[in-house]
Amino acid sequence: GLENPYAWRFFGALAGVGSVLFIYLLARRLFDSEIAGLAAAFILTCEGVVFAQSRIATPDTFVLFFMLGCVYFLVTDRFLFSGVFFGAALACKYVASLTAVPIVLYLVWKLITRLREQPREERMKWFEIALPAGIALLYMGLAFVLVGFLGRTPDTKPGLFDGLGAADYAGWLLVSMAGGSIVAGVAGLVKQRMQAGGTGILLTPQGRTCLEIILVVAVFFIIVPGSVFLSTYIPMLWHAEYRGGFLGIGSIIHLNRQAYDFHSNLDQPHPYSSTWDVWPIMGRPIFFYLGSDESKIYSLGNPLIFWASLPALAFVLWQALRYVGARVEASRVLLLWGRLPTRQAALLFVILSYLGLWLPWAIQQETGGRVLFIYHYLPALSFAILALSYSVDWLWRREEKWGKYLAGGYLFAVAVTFAYFYPHLSALDVPGWLERTYYWDWLPNWLGFNWH
Repeated sequence: GLENPYAWRFFGALAGVGSVLFIYLLARRLFDSEIAGLAAAFILTCEGVVFAQSRIATPDTFVLFFMLGCVYFLVTDRFLFSGVFFGAALACKYVASLTAVPIVLYLVWKLITRLREQPREERMKWFEIALPAGIALLYMGLAFVLVGFLGRTPDTKPGLFDGLGAADYAGWLLVSMAGGSIVAGVAGLVKQRMQAGGTGILLTPQGRTCLEIILVVAVFFIIVPGSVFLSTYIPMLWHAEYRGGFLGIGSIIHLNRQAYDFHSNLDQPHPYSSTWDVWPIMGRPIFFYLGSDESKIYSLGNPLIFWASLPALAFVLWQALRYVGARVEASRVLLLWGRLPTRQAALLFVILSYLGLWLPWAIQQETGGRVLFIYHYLPALSFAILALSYSVDWLWRREEKWGKYLAGGYLFAVAVTFAYFYPHLSALDVPGWLERTYYWDWLPNWLGFNWH
């Protein structure tokens, strides 16, 4: 029932379990390895922040679940399901919009790969470039306009062009450029059609590929997610008092502007907040709960996962670029050469997705001063865990026995560390001698750690 805490928490726990399933499938797909998939699932299962957040009925685990599902269906080319999961993630929290980073990375890689496979007999015509480029600019421009519109104080109810800020101006500039590019592209297409006498092939294979990718974005990553997002308001709109504006759209816009205003201006200090730069070392956990029997709940990451993920990410980056060379010429021009096989492209996808899900928080905190917490790192952490799973797989496949020993030893240590911290993740009462060990000064504050 509505007043049953078990019911509140059940679906969050289910999302946590689902996240384990999706990261297994994702790692297996990206690295073509059952070992990598199992390692990723095991590591995420033993991760303390994911475990704690999954049990307290907060939306962050749902964001993680839908984001991982979106990315898995993306890399398996099931774009409809990917778009549905993207929309569901957006309906949970706005920060799920950062899932656009892996979406764009994958589609750009897919575009480049398909263009390389096309015959080179005929070069792309100028309007074949102008049309998809214009549509891409339109996407970016409308995103800036939306952010600018939501960012204006909701109580004043400004119009679309009232009180424009930097995001609005950038957005409308991009929209204007997009309009010119689209008009030019359509005009070129019509002219080509007329010159061909209404028959013949208008687009080269490369041009069709570009247009197909752009339309995939429009249908599966704008229309489908938008529809899923709006559909979550249907229960509210059954009540006549909430149907403001045409079909309730006015109420939906107003509610989202209020939510955006609240979250973007949430700058009140909090004793358990943390800055984006200490998340990778798990510098500041969150204290959630103190029971009458001294039992406690912390949102505390597994140190062996957080700390080992940093060298794992560096190793994955090195593996991704092992076939790429770089040299600065005497003219100070950077020269790059080499190749990027599919396996290396997958590794680069992991690294860039990690950075794209983590670094925007630096901009948010440095410019807006928004108070942040360790759980905001969860989406990026999932890609750090993918890097760890690849590293475990690489060690396991070594011919030398020490590789298997090191991989197995690391996973065993992760499990032991999770078991040690389990009482403080689950409110389990423990003997006093064990309780006291949690408050030893394990780590120096000058390194950024503040666990008390």
